[in-house]
Amino acid sequence: MSYDVLGYDMMGDDMEGEGEVLGGPFDVVGAGNPRSSLQRSRWAQQLRRGAPGAPAISEMLLPLGLSQVTFIAGGPTSAVLIAQPQLAFRGERVVLSGIGQGALVGPTALDALSVGDIKIGQRSQLVSAQPLPGSAFSAVAFGVRTALDPCAPGILISVAVNYIGPTLTDADTFIVSGVIFGRSAG
Repeated sequence: MSYDVLGYDMMGDDMEGEGEVLGGPFDVVGAGNPRSSLQRSRWAQQLRRGAPGAPAISEMLLPLGLSQVTFIAGGPTSAVLIAQPQLAFRGERVVLSGIGQGALVGPTALDALSVGDIKIGQRSQLVSAQPLPGSAFSAVAFGVRTALDPCAPGILISVAVNYIGPTLTDADTFIVSGVIFGRSAG
């Protein structure tokens, strides 16, 4: 007796694809093959193509560090975190970290921050001009994967941030840094 769960034979007695309703083991109804869709994507093909005569290029999941800014009492309340990748890069997740000293401490520090824009070169990656809450870019935020535009080496990636927390005194500082996780040619 066998039990077929979405094309996967639990008992091992499936004969020559007899139970293969959806085409292969572990198939999910309505889902495409993510690996093959990544291989077919135009930007991934361009990354792999490389220069004529050069060895094949592979892609890897790599972090891209953003610059760091410090908000102080009496200083500006907006800043831009920037990065300039040295390899072709396509960001998939932006993670920001906010560290408050003085009155702003604890896990809610990113509540004192908003994100005004994310740009690849001169092109905005946001759907509207409305600011986003900083907590959406927390390391523990769930379901926040994005698909940023591909970026050629040397193009600036920028994340505009605004301090919206309580007024800083002379003893308070708020430090913001970040990272973008994405695929890169290696």
